[in-house]
Amino acid sequence: MVKQLAGAIALTSLLGSPMVASADWTDDWMMDVRFNYALMSDPGGTDQDVGDGSHIVTFNGDGIEGSSGFGFAIGKRFDSVGVSLVYEQMGMEYDLTGSVEADGDVLRTSTGDFDAETWMIEVDYTADISENWEWTMLFGLGQTTFDFGANSASISPAAGGTFIVGDASDNSDTSTRLGVGIGYKLSEGATLVTMLQYTNYGSADLKITDGQTTTTSLDSEATELSVRLRFDF
Repeated sequence: MVKQLAGAIALTSLLGSPMVASADWTDDWMMDVRFNYALMSDPGGTDQDVGDGSHIVTFNGDGIEGSSGFGFAIGKRFDSVGVSLVYEQMGMEYDLTGSVEADGDVLRTSTGDFDAETWMIEVDYTADISENWEWTMLFGLGQTTFDFGANSASISPAAGGTFIVGDASDNSDTSTRLGVGIGYKLSEGATLVTMLQYTNYGSADLKITDGQTTTTSLDSEATELSVRLRFDF
């Protein structure tokens, strides 16, 4: 709730500022296409099956590291500040290898596969370094929907065997982003931007049996490399 409230206050303050109110809304529009890649991710979550010896008590593995996705954004500049509406998709493979169960069993190669669809408002501050170079910092607030297919998780206890679990389901959660990057102006209207960003997509709920009972909530967050081609018009 705190991060949602802080983001809402920041966005409301910006949109109500004299700079925005007096802006010429016919000029300074921008759009970009982007590719995101999860460089690092810390696994975590909550296993709901407390009392069952197979529930996870310590989350290990690579989380969503190595997952990638694409997206696009459209927005407007107000001098050095930009506001964009963003849509992104990412196919996430959540690695749980090495996680420890309540009975002391350590999971072998274990993963959960799901898709993430994100809508977000990004607010950026951009300033020139030189004629061709610029730097950018941004904040984002939005919502991510996680979509699980049937049999989307593979669990392999050290004791042996592999169990395929999961029911088709989806859930949504608040997502936030902080980033900093550098841009190179390819032309008067096109800039190649490379961002290093931290994105917390929220918790993805793995469900079984009836598509309603959550067994494990997987915290989906990563430090990402984002490469964007931005067009100003």
